[in-house]
Amino acid sequence: MLRRALASADGEYLPHLSGEWVQAARQAHRAAVVEAHLTLARLHCDAHECPLAAQELVRAAATDPLIGEDHHQRLMACLATTRGRYAATEHYRRYRAFLAAEIGDTPMADTVAFAERLKGGELPCVDTPFRPAGSRD
Repeated sequence: MLRRALASADGEYLPHLSGEWVQAARQAHRAAVVEAHLTLARLHCDAHECPLAAQELVRAAATDPLIGEDHHQRLMACLATTRGRYAATEHYRRYRAFLAAEIGDTPMADTVAFAERLKGGELPCVDTPFRPAGSRD
């Protein structure tokens, strides 16, 4: 059902309208779409469907690049598992460049350290469930 809901939510919300209230509605719609992608990614991850989890995380990040570093770390882990450390490193570098250009910031130290471990060949999801670097769970 969640996949069907996402398919029906594709595209800009209320494209034929303009106004301040529409912008607020579009932001709320976009946030709901991102949350649905993240939820679907978590369900795929829990079912060990790594390529599908990565796909949903890519969609969430494309919709809102500021989804949170924990989600970018999860995407890096999925990419390392499904497409290798080079794909994970490429995502990290693009994310780092985005933060520098758009926000004027750098990734958190935990994310930098996680990227280095992935570059070294670590596969965080192979033997244990993924936990974002620095999480206390």
